[in-house]
Amino acid sequence: MSSTTASTVPQSRYNRSAYPQFQGAVADNSTDLGPALTKAWQECVIPQVTTTVATNVLLYVPAGNYLLASTVTFDDAANWNLHIAGDIFLPFNPSLTGTMLTFENCENILLDGPGAIYGNGYRYRPGGDLSLYPSRPRLIRFQNCNDCEITAVTLYDAPMFHVTVIGNNNEAHDMSIIASHIGETDGFDMSGNNNYVHDVTVENGDECVTVKTPTNGFVGERITCRYTAGCNIGSFGSGTTGVDVQNVYYSDVTISNSDAGVMIKSYPNCAGTVRNITYTGFTLSAAACPIYISAFWEGGTTDTGTLEVSDVTFENFQGSGTPTRPAVLLDCNKATPCNDISFSGITISNAKANSFTNACGSGLSGLSGC
Repeated sequence: MSSTTASTVPQSRYNRSAYPQFQGAVADNSTDLGPALTKAWQECVIPQVTTTVATNVLLYVPAGNYLLASTVTFDDAANWNLHIAGDIFLPFNPSLTGTMLTFENCENILLDGPGAIYGNGYRYRPGGDLSLYPSRPRLIRFQNCNDCEITAVTLYDAPMFHVTVIGNNNEAHDMSIIASHIGETDGFDMSGNNNYVHDVTVENGDECVTVKTPTNGFVGERITCRYTAGCNIGSFGSGTTGVDVQNVYYSDVTISNSDAGVMIKSYPNCAGTVRNITYTGFTLSAAACPIYISAFWEGGTTDTGTLEVSDVTFENFQGSGTPTRPAVLLDCNKATPCNDISFSGITISNAKANSFTNACGSGLSGLSGC
């Protein structure tokens, strides 16, 4: 797109005269970009997709300020690139809900910058009130998508969550999320198999880079989290069954001024499996609950769950917690204790004494052996 033209390719990458042009979007921060994106995708992008190389066909949003006032869904999409060079702004609209940009049932999609999306989330939660507009919109969702990539786009202050990825072999990297320091502003929520998040920065008031169920194979590396709720697994809500998270690896993570470092969290009546989890190379600064596994994370004291948490490794954690919380807190179900929890190289200052309930493993004094 130019300020008045939608194109399948940007001039900087290809010769635009060789590709179809589509009139539509206006960079006036007033005209809704949504219908132009949808029409350009349907009439211009889809007919041009003839190979499996995503960058061969681009839907281009060039420099300029655009208003996105309606949700856009790219369904059954494959092998193309949404390239955002401009700045996209959400309006404040109490009736706006859903996800602003959804890729559904998709394969091999590239969403890249260097542009930005401004969610104006503060308008949807005045004074920090999260209940006033509970159906406020999210920014980006990949639903049942494989082999997709999101990079180089900056996301600011989503009304609700920023990026949700559900599918296999997807990658998010080299990008930033910056939001208010308040709940329900998740950075990256990832589920599926063999997904990869690396070289990202998240500043918000909730999840930084978090793994959801089901997941088999996840890697998170070189992550910076500020004012977040940490890099977590879960949470798993009340009565959740069939939890299946395994083979998760986090490395080289910096967390500061946050509600948590790393957490595996659920209600006490969940069922399923969390196993083969590795957290290594963490630097913490004023992180409450630096290392935390809890079957009683949000509400409930009845020990009725059968969630099995096992083979979890914490190594090379350095830095500081907060004086009111333990550096390590393991609070597991009695019926299904946490097994084979391993610690090495843990040096966390300014924290309460460690606390272990229904857990066994190695590496910390006070933790019983399995």
